[in-house]
Amino acid sequence: MKKLLTPLGCGLIVFSFQVHAHPHAWIDVQSNIVLSEDGQIQAIEQAWLFDDLYSAAILDGIAEDYENTEQALQQYATDVIHNLEPYSYFIRLVINDQRAVFGTITQFSIDKRGTQLLLSFSAPLAQPVDPRQNTVSFSVYDPTYYIHMTHPAESPPTLIPNQGLPCRAYITQPTPSAEDFSRAFALDKSDTVDDDLGHLFAEKVHIQCPN
Repeated sequence: MKKLLTPLGCGLIVFSFQVHAHPHAWIDVQSNIVLSEDGQIQAIEQAWLFDDLYSAAILDGIAEDYENTEQALQQYATDVIHNLEPYSYFIRLVINDQRAVFGTITQFSIDKRGTQLLLSFSAPLAQPVDPRQNTVSFSVYDPTYYIHMTHPAESPPTLIPNQGLPCRAYITQPTPSAEDFSRAFALDKSDTVDDDLGHLFAEKVHIQCPN
């Protein structure tokens, strides 16, 4: 769990992802909830915009070992997606109070947006779900607390395609207790990852369809 975004063994760049209650990198998240023709959720599309310093560190590491930056970035993205698979791609999807699982990601890319890197991918649900018949929500977060991940106000989650269904996606902010904060700061002193604690500090995206 210490190198979730590090392409293990490929020599692109090395980061030490120790457990921290304080973030050391920042990612702006855009979430699109992909609906089928009959209104079932098929996938959750993600676009992660890395902060300038984090992007620069990745690019510097690539420049040291590779002449073809674009090819190296694509390999980096491939390794990142592979490394995140055991951790549900940092997405905690909950259906009727039960955590759901994703299939394997096959669609992903990485691009440069100015000085920042943008990683995009589509995480397919293992089983499609009807938001009109089920309570559906998800959070996007790094359970090691190394990376702070949020949806910017100007990029709220969306449902696509919009087929006139009476559904909407909206965000609620986390409300951790004083005890939760104490547990989180205690993780600075250990190598323990508390995923159940991590989601208490993450935004939650709700998909609501009125009856």
